[in-house]
Amino acid sequence: MNRPELSRQLQALAHRHPGTHPYTLALRFQAQTGRILSGLQVKQLLAEPVNHSIHAAKS
Repeated sequence: MNRPELSRQLQALAHRHPGTHPYTLALRFQAQTGRILSGLQVKQLLAEPVNHSIHAAKS
């Protein structure tokens, strides 16, 4: 899984669970995907801007 895809999946997860602590999001992400991330990694990935032009091109 590449970084933009990882970031997109985390953004979607955070959108479904607003206000959830990054560590809790990391645990939810691990349960869904099996990929282990730390709360700090989740926090950093969520802080990155999302490039919506990529998503529009895939549609």
